[in-house]
Amino acid sequence: MRAIMLAAGQGIRCYPFTHLSPKVSQQVGGIPLLEYMLSWFGSAPEIEKLYIVVASDSTVEILKNYLQKRKPYLSQIIDLFGRLGYKVEYTNPDFEIDVIRTNGWGTGGDLRFAIRHITSIDKSNEDFLVCNADYIVARKVPQGGTSLQLNLSDIINYHRNCKRALHVVMTMALIEVERETTTRFGVAQLQEVKGFSLVRGFVEKPKVKDISENPLINAGVYVIDSSFVLSNLDEFLPDRPNTNLERTLLERLSREVKPRLAGYLLDLYAWFDVGTLEQLIDVNVYIASKKGIR
Repeated sequence: MRAIMLAAGQGIRCYPFTHLSPKVSQQVGGIPLLEYMLSWFGSAPEIEKLYIVVASDSTVEILKNYLQKRKPYLSQIIDLFGRLGYKVEYTNPDFEIDVIRTNGWGTGGDLRFAIRHITSIDKSNEDFLVCNADYIVARKVPQGGTSLQLNLSDIINYHRNCKRALHVVMTMALIEVERETTTRFGVAQLQEVKGFSLVRGFVEKPKVKDISENPLINAGVYVIDSSFVLSNLDEFLPDRPNTNLERTLLERLSREVKPRLAGYLLDLYAWFDVGTLEQLIDVNVYIASKKGIR
């Protein structure tokens, strides 16, 4: 399976730190944010190649230079996670990584560019796993302790099963958050069918009094059917600036009469959207305090 990491944002909300280096290079617990994300793919044997999408030549150069030099140090990077008190294991250490430059036309435009680029050199019909580039998660593991790796295999398998049963074309990961938090997000509305959750719309930035007890929001990870997206690229991911993946693809799929968008609920101990300077500081405090080890 091919994976796409959308990292073309300018990181404006993390100024002044992102004046110095890209947001994915910002450190959390002394480790670049990028390494937290790469560890997800390092534990998913389904992923053969990851494409990191950025919006400037300088960022392409920075990341390619880093990625070329990191592999001999992978065991030391994993050890650093362990010294922070968290479990990180690479069962898929040999997945390929490439960095591609896009126009920076929003999440939808960047995804369109990446899909066009990938399918021009890779003619397989495998689905795409897509994720945003600024999340840190923590989850309990059966062996004890806390892992910082999102279980991508579970999301992929859920999508495949739902695709067979209900012919969905896309699955999005969902995370349960506190009611007060949802005023910044769109809350997913679900319908249960044959043991699967279908997303049937979103309530955008609702008032707290109107929110259910267990609100679910977009966790920024998706699996997309390749045949569907290639056949409907212009309709759902138009070739124009400021194309928003959430509005042009997710919301439209959720409103269609025939269910086409599934939702997968993540079982996490913590989920951080590292989108602002304040959030970057908060997640550093969290990781350093070893809250996940209790």
